[in-house]
Amino acid sequence: MIEWWKQLQKNLASATSIGILTHKDPDGDGLAAALCLKRFLAWKKIETDIILEEQAPHIYDYLDAITLTKVFSDDLSYDFLIVLDCHEVSRLGVCSALLKDARNIFVADHHELRETIPNSINWIDPKAVSVGIMLHYCLYEEILKSPSEIQRYYAKAIYTTILNDTDNFVNSNTDVTAYQTSAELMQFGLKPAEIAQVFLFNKPPLEMRFIGEVLATIEMHLNGTILFMDSSLDMLTRNNLDQSATTKLTRWVKGVEGVEVIVYFREIEQNSYRLSLRSSHFPVNTIAEMYGGGGHILAAGCMINGTLTEVKRIILEHLKV
Repeated sequence: MIEWWKQLQKNLASATSIGILTHKDPDGDGLAAALCLKRFLAWKKIETDIILEEQAPHIYDYLDAITLTKVFSDDLSYDFLIVLDCHEVSRLGVCSALLKDARNIFVADHHELRETIPNSINWIDPKAVSVGIMLHYCLYEEILKSPSEIQRYYAKAIYTTILNDTDNFVNSNTDVTAYQTSAELMQFGLKPAEIAQVFLFNKPPLEMRFIGEVLATIEMHLNGTILFMDSSLDMLTRNNLDQSATTKLTRWVKGVEGVEVIVYFREIEQNSYRLSLRSSHFPVNTIAEMYGGGGHILAAGCMINGTLTEVKRIILEHLKV
């Protein structure tokens, strides 16, 4: 960790343009960590761009995510890239095109090690709760010296990464570092209840109705050990919502009695589904990886083309083994 951070800082000095990337369909770990790093480097008079495939979801408005990020375009180019919460080319989506011009690529990730980005300098720790906590190891001593405005933003961002990847401290990866880091963030003005409210609970009525519609699709398989649920584009349209409303929906069925695996099928376009797979013990990442996806052992995702019936049949066959 220390050597990775030292090398990054040393190489930043000669960079002419710096981009920060995270995986496609960014979540509260990768995106919040990127925002935190951008604000920290800006305080150090180092300008960076965070590049996403699409505009940042409104759920991150409390971190000014839309203002602080750029949407990918073909004319963007950077000689220095920092990749967070991802170490695979395929998971960068269209932003992977930025790799070709980069002289330096530094990667920090906590997903299970797979094929790394060519010529990258990697810090990969699958035992880390979140990539935000990994950054905290590097930045904490410097943040102690920063202005209160920087400290407050830092606390909100890092705490968001913890809430996201522990699902509000209920996932099995929750460990002592999650609590220790949260306690350290309190000295920077963190108000945990406020972040939990805006990140996890602040849902408009139509989104709550959408959640209800998704829960109404629940199907049980293999003697009640497998739970499937799904959402369609029509459901989103009828409730005046976009795909950001589909994030973290599996938390509503976490802990259902007797369920060992949860699979949520999100229609992205006709005959194309994004899957979120969750389990308490089954290595769902092995299924996700078969279809070009990935993630953690017990929490992973992928895309599969086909009708909903076909995609459900495919996944059920994998789960029967």
